Amino acid sequence: MGSRAPEPTPPEDSNDDIHVLVTGFGPFADYSTNPSYLIATALPPYLSLPSLPKIHLHVHRSPIRVAYKTVRKLIPALLFSPPSKPPSNHASTALNPPQPNFDIILHIGMAPKRKHFAMEARAHRDLYKGKDVDGQTMSGDTFWQHEYDAPPMLETGFNAEDVCERWKQSVEDEDVRLSDDAGRYLCEFIYYTSLVEHWRRDLHDAERRVMFLHVPGAAEREDVERGVRVTEGLVGALVGSWLGGARRRV
Repeated sequence: MGSRAPEPTPPEDSNDDIHVLVTGFGPFADYSTNPSYLIATALPPYLSLPSLPKIHLHVHRSPIRVAYKTVRKLIPALLFSPPSKPPSNHASTALNPPQPNFDIILHIGMAPKRKHFAMEARAHRDLYKGKDVDGQTMSGDTFWQHEYDAPPMLETGFNAEDVCERWKQSVEDEDVRLSDDAGRYLCEFIYYTSLVEHWRRDLHDAERRVMFLHVPGAAEREDVERGVRVTEGLVGALVGSWLGGARRRV
């Protein structure tokens, strides 16, 4: 538990398997242990669930540093491959656009004061005033607004209500909820970062297959095992909802 996970690998194109990138955070403030990464690294390498294709779970090799600059630099390269050259015999010399490295992105973070698990429906661009582990804030930052003309708020491409209902059914003994307040700290910041990276590449709204999971702050062995069960349930709900045709309600 808590050991370094292997480097995430992009999906192969040879089958219908689903590939999910999972990230968790490192320590911050008074929390020397962050259960989000303990849960992520305790996940199995794949899930075999009834009526669904094989789901591969690719856990990022290290906990994400709780720092704004780290997130803004790391996430774009993690989610998308760089533009590639066309085959030598191709008529066009234009680079192929960046392609998503994974089918679904699941970020996990801790909410120390919560006792329940929550999937977040949306994330905001501005007003990140809390200090990160480097003592920095994003107060007054206008990068996304000026560089991308990005909207003040972005929502997941999943139909959050449908996913949450499926999630509840898969973990009936757990308190799992849908939330629209991700906290305006690094959890919401990484969520918006992933959403805006999809948005700015002109992917359709429904192609933002990104989700954020908040877990309680407890980090004992039984808490991590509980978190793994709940996370597996959410992954199954995400895949089932998507393949079932549910999309974000506009």
